[in-house]
Amino acid sequence: MLVRLSSNRAEFKPITFQPGFNAIVAERAPDSTDQDSRNARGKSTLLSILDYVLGGTFDKKLQPLADDGWEFTLELQLFGGAVIATRALAGGNKLSVIGMGAAKEIIAPYLVEGQIGVEDWKDLLGLGLFRLEPLAEKVSGGISVRTLLSYVIRTDAPKDPLKVISVQSATSSREHIAFLLDLDWNVILDLANVDKSLKQLKTITAAARDGLVSTLRPESDLALERAALLTEVEEWESRIQGFRVLEDPNSLVQRADELTAEISVLRDEAVVDGRMRALYVSSLSEDANDAQSVVDIEGLFAAAGAVLANGFTKQMHDVAAFHANLLTNRRAFLRDEIENLDERIRVRKADLSRLDEQRVGALRTLDAGGALEELNELRNELASVQARIAAVDLQIEQARELVTTREELKLQQSTLRKGATEQLASSRQKLDHVGAQFSQKMRRLYGKDAALTVEVDNAGYKFTVSVPGSGSSGVDRMKLFCFDLTLLEEGAVSARHPDFLVHDSVVFDGVDPRQLAKALRFAQDMVQTTGGQYICTINSNDIPQDVIEEEWFNDGIVRSILDTEVGGLVGREF
Repeated sequence: MLVRLSSNRAEFKPITFQPGFNAIVAERAPDSTDQDSRNARGKSTLLSILDYVLGGTFDKKLQPLADDGWEFTLELQLFGGAVIATRALAGGNKLSVIGMGAAKEIIAPYLVEGQIGVEDWKDLLGLGLFRLEPLAEKVSGGISVRTLLSYVIRTDAPKDPLKVISVQSATSSREHIAFLLDLDWNVILDLANVDKSLKQLKTITAAARDGLVSTLRPESDLALERAALLTEVEEWESRIQGFRVLEDPNSLVQRADELTAEISVLRDEAVVDGRMRALYVSSLSEDANDAQSVVDIEGLFAAAGAVLANGFTKQMHDVAAFHANLLTNRRAFLRDEIENLDERIRVRKADLSRLDEQRVGALRTLDAGGALEELNELRNELASVQARIAAVDLQIEQARELVTTREELKLQQSTLRKGATEQLASSRQKLDHVGAQFSQKMRRLYGKDAALTVEVDNAGYKFTVSVPGSGSSGVDRMKLFCFDLTLLEEGAVSARHPDFLVHDSVVFDGVDPRQLAKALRFAQDMVQTTGGQYICTINSNDIPQDVIEEEWFNDGIVRSILDTEVGGLVGREF
């Protein structure tokens, strides 16, 4: 329970908190004018100061005070005694802490010359306020004392009361709510890590499937590549086994080159002879066609009734005879040339076959043997392929490890879910009571039932707050209000929540005056009945008129900040 907040500067008026209901009110002074405002009076600054002394981070808006050497001291009931902690705004890495009564003995081991580091102070607060045992090693993503305190000192009012800020991760929200409801929060962290690993495996598998990671491929593809490489190994081993070292491999290479040159010349000659033969055969065919197409000139003149002189007729016969003899001689020449070409082609073909066979033999000999350097090259090629097989074997092993890891993670996920389900079943009666208390509070404010339910999924405990009419600003604010009061009330039994709750005025923004009046009375009734301490900051113009007139509310005002008061809460402008 908070007892007193003070400062080393006289400008700050100490605030003494009392058990039960407490209000810090921004009030209108009797002599104030329309220009005087109840806003920016320091209500939120008060919560920033409380949060800072309780191990929070420095709020930059307090920098002018830090520059002037301001310190704040908070007295609170802790460990069955009293603890007085003082923290400077400037360089507040350590706090001056005094323990009194039963608290003195518990705090003493943490103190060095009356001071304690911020991290050790957080551990003490976690132990004293939430029964959170200090961890031997800090767990990334685990329970944070500072986050737990954010559920106790509300400086923000997100729509989802399960969160302290709207951007809080689902895992963080689940962990801290589970802790506050006395469930095993570790299962949420463990399942979150399993889920993260499964998602990473899924990403890796997808990248491998799309070819984005060359070293990770499906096992089926790797098995095919390995089979092909084994075949290649067999081929290289066969060549090495049949290899014989030649004494003079260079002469055999020279002979193969000479044979290649001879074959090249013969093939060039064969092309020329082939073209000549085709030309002669074509010419012979044309001569035969020309003989058949000779025109009978004498017949043409006779048909035309022309009488030719004897001399002219004889001359035509001589020309025809000469032409016929010329064609006969040409055809004989062409046939002889064709026969010669055919013979040359036949002989050359035989020579080509013989030379080609000799060259193949030389190449075969070279292929089967050669110098020692060539044998070493063959062995290097074999070693290269064997190295590729080893790399593929490693990739196959990695692919199988991915499958095995995925199955192990799924089994771990299933085991963790089973354990969480069993714990939830054993805690069901208590959780149902908490849900009923929350519903009762909402029904008192709005006349509607609400629900706080818990179930188990792949991320651990899933908490759901259901309230009819959620979505309106007023209902969402009161949903958070009732949820916080429920945790405060439950904390009296489970000791997982301190015996105080602090609400900034933002929690009441947009709330209908009738519901706000009910809420404030509800908070006062609850802390009076069950014990504990409720602290709120509020502008007087936001307080329902009938509440202002009630004695319990006026008795609960521990600090009034007038709109004409210079500097508001801290008594100075900055």
